[in-house]
Amino acid sequence: MQNYDFQWQVVVNHLPVLLLGAWVDVWVSLFGFALACVAGLLIAMGRLSGLRLLTVPTFAFVQAARAIPPYVLLLWVHFGVSRLAGVAFTPLQSIVAVLTITGAGYAAEIFRSGILAVDRGQFESATSMGLSRFHTYWDVIFPQMAVVVVAPLGNVLIGLLKSATLMGVIAVPDLLHAAQSLNMNSFVPFEAFTAVLLIFVSIVFVLSLAIAATERLVAHP
Repeated sequence: MQNYDFQWQVVVNHLPVLLLGAWVDVWVSLFGFALACVAGLLIAMGRLSGLRLLTVPTFAFVQAARAIPPYVLLLWVHFGVSRLAGVAFTPLQSIVAVLTITGAGYAAEIFRSGILAVDRGQFESATSMGLSRFHTYWDVIFPQMAVVVVAPLGNVLIGLLKSATLMGVIAVPDLLHAAQSLNMNSFVPFEAFTAVLLIFVSIVFVLSLAIAATERLVAHP
């Protein structure tokens, strides 16, 4: 290590490319997370519906989504499903689909636990006031559920951000892909991947602050 010639200037020169790759990771993760939350909430409602026609498939989906490694799921979607369906998915479509499926599996359980955490008396009070099922959930249950689910959903988002680095496998120019290209062209593995580590730590730090702020906002509207 004493004879190692650090070449940080190479990383500095390529910083715009690395940051652009990081931006790809961030927006893909956020988009996949948003879709996962919508899907997860619907799945959670299905699991709580009491209808076997809904509870069985939603339970099976949650178990499968949480059991399959994202890397395996990505290869299956991008190469397997696309060929079976006869449709060529773009790399971005494939990674968003994988993040959505994976995230929905975890989000569904978070939403289900959040709804179950709300006192049953709230349901009874809403019913006695003549509120419809939709307004009971929208106006009474969901606001109370939000206090419980924000932090664990934040963990799901951070997990999806880390899983998003898999998109380099299917040639999406994300942060890790940019660092690998930099290393191959300039032979600076330590510098390139140290930059990746620092950028990801910075992103997660900012996300953690945003999640904490959202928690406070929801707890004290």
